[in-house]
Amino acid sequence: MSLAGIIFVLLLTYYLTKWIAVKGSNISKSKYIHIIDRIMLGQNKYLAIIEISNKYYLMSITDQNINIIKELNELELKITENVSEMSLNSEFNKIFSKFKR
Repeated sequence: MSLAGIIFVLLLTYYLTKWIAVKGSNISKSKYIHIIDRIMLGQNKYLAIIEISNKYYLMSITDQNINIIKELNELELKITENVSEMSLNSEFNKIFSKFKR
């Protein structure tokens, strides 16, 4: 009986956290602004690619400032997406081949 109770509590917490994550992501979604990608450069310092009204911007974000570094066109964005997808696929293949052995 206690084992069934523990399993029930674990399943309940799993589905409850999934539900909270979905509700939380819906609250923080914006209709016109999307963060495409971001990378942390240091403590509280980021570079981000942001889409605003179908235009893409490379932005620097710190505690004190938010600056637009460059406006990107879609061709530049697609080139960087293809490069990152290829590197992710190769990394995944390396890790997967290790686990297959």
